[in-house]
Amino acid sequence: MAKQAKYEGLLDSLPDQILCHILSFLPTRDAVRTSILSRRWRYLFTSSISKLDFHDIKDGLPDPRDVSKQRIKSFKKFVERVFFSPKHQRLEYFRVDDLWVADEDLLSVYNWLCAALWRGVREIDVFLFYADLEQFPNLLFTCSSLVTLKLQFRGSGAEMEVPTNVCSPNLRTLHLKDMEFVDGCSFPRLISGCPVLEDLGLFGCFVDGVNELYIHSLLLKRLVLNYETFTDVQYRYDDLNYAIVIDAPSLVYLKYIGHVARGYTLRNTESLEKADITIFHLKDVDRHRSAALLRGIRNVRVLHLSIHDYDAQFFRWPLNSVHAFHNLLELEFKNHCDNCKLSPTWIVQFLHLVPNLKTLILDLTVADRVFESVPEEVPTCLLYHLKEISIFCFRGDTHTFEMECRSSIIEKLSSLPKISKKCELEIR
Repeated sequence: MAKQAKYEGLLDSLPDQILCHILSFLPTRDAVRTSILSRRWRYLFTSSISKLDFHDIKDGLPDPRDVSKQRIKSFKKFVERVFFSPKHQRLEYFRVDDLWVADEDLLSVYNWLCAALWRGVREIDVFLFYADLEQFPNLLFTCSSLVTLKLQFRGSGAEMEVPTNVCSPNLRTLHLKDMEFVDGCSFPRLISGCPVLEDLGLFGCFVDGVNELYIHSLLLKRLVLNYETFTDVQYRYDDLNYAIVIDAPSLVYLKYIGHVARGYTLRNTESLEKADITIFHLKDVDRHRSAALLRGIRNVRVLHLSIHDYDAQFFRWPLNSVHAFHNLLELEFKNHCDNCKLSPTWIVQFLHLVPNLKTLILDLTVADRVFESVPEEVPTCLLYHLKEISIFCFRGDTHTFEMECRSSIIEKLSSLPKISKKCELEIR
């Protein structure tokens, strides 16, 4: 006991500045727990917290839907005590959700956002599961300290109207989920107000009143357009009635998931290195539009292409030299169409357009024996450059995989010349 008291005395003898520095290394939840130690410690943690994560604070507590309103009220008071403490220092990170906030109390979330922004916060992550904010603080669009902004909504989606004075001079990462820009000017105004933006993610977002979604950013390196997360899928997809124009000379990575837009134009994308493209349920007119998308990314070194096309429209458009991918080194192709007999022929034709390919990954969900009609001319990449092939979900009948045929295939593959002595053939 005497030894413990000695250590406690040493700890209490330290100045507040050092104690706050020690507390800053603890998770928010553990730092808050020190407030019960003594009167001196009651508000000390508020001066140590640079990362305010209310999701972390709630970790381990009961589901908010199962606790009393009084306890929720107490939690809100605690949050306000943290924010409005005169000793609270500048924030680096603020994450909050509405699991402990009733619909009628969303004003609290609005106030917490304002308080975080006034504290010079660098990163904000908001996830509203049960309700949506009807209005965002203007300071959210003019905060000079903000570097990362993530706004996620789960419900009918939030309407965002961007003010005319938007200016986020240091914002580098912007992720928005299930949001609707209510006028045609809000989205381009938002992007133009973020001059150093490097990472833009739009998940289930929609822009009203435009013929084209224009994304122009000089420093943008990573772009994700994911239309798969729309709440009302059928309604939203039918409403994707605009073209997509991307002008980003620094773009390195592009990810697109969704139905085909009215058109695609990609400008100044010579720096693009990797693309992940997933396309759903094409119509007859869409195959030419999807071809425009592929032409726009033909400088990539890595391409992951996934097609969910039950009418096989994607595989009907002709391939020619204008679609050539001379820089492509890795291709992963997935076809989600049980009855499609065109995709094997198309993929072989496409391999003629990737002469320098080194890695090929095929996930082919196709009917039995469709490879019987594949063109016999061997693509250049298979003869000279390809080093690795992986094939998944290849299906065939007993005739296709009879032992006699299998032995013949193994014998022929084993006789091929090998660049390296370490090269091994493995068939599973």
